[in-house]
Amino acid sequence: MTVRSRSGHSRSQAPPPERTVYRAVYSVRGEAGVRRAEVALIPGYSQESDIPRILAARLTGRPADAGLITVLELRPV
Repeated sequence: MTVRSRSGHSRSQAPPPERTVYRAVYSVRGEAGVRRAEVALIPGYSQESDIPRILAARLTGRPADAGLITVLELRPV
């Protein structure tokens, strides 16, 4: 069953939220060198301060390991 709003548009056809993509250069504690990654943030769900947790979750599977990540450079793409 599809739910329709009063304007006749179906909710399943709503456009996705806008994203802000950042290119991050970061280091991992205990490892030599730096890593690079692109991180997409969705307004209302995540913000720049969440980037170390996002990178930690990708790396170790645990967002709580954000203390292992040091963001050295952050640029919007």
